[in-house]
Amino acid sequence: MRITTFRHAGGVGWGLVEGDGVVDLSDDPSLPYADASEALRSETVMDLAMSACGLTPQHRLEDVTLLAPLPAPGRVLVVDDGRVAQLDRPDVHDTGTDLPGGRRMLAVVIGSPTREVAVDRAVEHLLGATEAVLEDGRVALGPWVVSRDETGDLDLLHTAGRGLADIVSEASRQWSLSSGDVVLVPAG
Repeated sequence: MRITTFRHAGGVGWGLVEGDGVVDLSDDPSLPYADASEALRSETVMDLAMSACGLTPQHRLEDVTLLAPLPAPGRVLVVDDGRVAQLDRPDVHDTGTDLPGGRRMLAVVIGSPTREVAVDRAVEHLLGATEAVLEDGRVALGPWVVSRDETGDLDLLHTAGRGLADIVSEASRQWSLSSGDVVLVPAG
């Protein structure tokens, strides 16, 4: 599953990328969320989104402008020099935003709330990941969040020097992690 936020015909929507199109979940009255960030904070949205997989896309990818898949993530954490720290009020930019000198990162998205999770259970709380660029508190995300079942081993995609399970477990001892929170790790 690939979750995205997009602009089409002057409006902003969110949905799932299927093949070369987008299933527009923002048109579904049972999903009254402004964007994917808001949807991820919902308790039931992932079940509803999963039921939308396989539906016929309403928009072709070439007809939409992809935005940051999570325009307003919850907490944004960053792994820097082996430690996990919180970014205060990061400025989130759309996919493709040029951030000269920015560091390539892997943005790992929390899919279910957790606090003080054991290392051996931490990966269960991950929804998936997207590409990111980080520069001076500005973060460009996108083009979509790829669910963990499609990404394979996320530890192969970063160079943080330790496993994501360890990083998420450590973060959950410092903060309560919620759906839609993002952990930025150096990309491989």
